Amino acid sequence: ISIMDTETLQYSALRNTMDWDRARYLAEAGLQHALAELEADITWRTGISNTQFPSGSGNLYWASAADGANGTVGVTAWGQAGSVTRKLETTVKQGG
Repeated sequence: ISIMDTETLQYSALRNTMDWDRARYLAEAGLQHALAELEADITWRTGISNTQFPSGSGNLYWASAADGANGTVGVTAWGQAGSVTRKLETTVKQGG
């Protein structure tokens, strides 16, 4: 029974680690998606609704963009894998 408990615990830890990493990658995908939208149209502020990636996986990313101070745009993206959600934020300066 002790061996079984140890194996179950190790499997749970591995699954949590994989979800943690996957959620970070999904948040990065959401950030890149939002940055691509801004590159195409600097006035874009619509945001990105829940996007399943890859399709059918149940893993999600979404993002938002908002005006900041001094001509900046704040971009926030989230990634969700399993029970783990991670958030990334960046600030983009408009113009040169």
